[in-house]
Amino acid sequence: MQKEIISFEISEQEFGIDVDFVEMVIEKEEITPIPNTKDFIEGVVNLRGRIVPVFNLFKILNLDSTNEIVFDSIIILKIDKEEVGILVNKVNNVISFNDEQLDILPSKNSKFIGISNGILKIDNRLIVYLNLEKLFETIEI
Repeated sequence: MQKEIISFEISEQEFGIDVDFVEMVIEKEEITPIPNTKDFIEGVVNLRGRIVPVFNLFKILNLDSTNEIVFDSIIILKIDKEEVGILVNKVNNVISFNDEQLDILPSKNSKFIGISNGILKIDNRLIVYLNLEKLFETIEI
């Protein structure tokens, strides 16, 4: 079955999510912090009159980096009729692939077990294909 994902980078790691969840990609704009929220909630943005919470996947996924993380874009998603944004360093492109191209993540990489659909090998790129519904089910807001 043919699938399409949008690929993006966070902390030198490439991820992909189903394009069906993506409403738009915007340049990172001013984010209004919300007091007394979880540290992975960066705040909210005003998106044409709609208030959209913005999440930091770097913190949610507990990624490591020795470099300073600079987010350039926000991917606006619609999950279960709710709009949310995720901060990313860079949006790459839309990738079409077949199920046969998707591999299961090694069991030793427990960081992404249960929140990913597998890993996609495209040329010399390894893309972690995130399952957004499972990812957002695992976090407590």
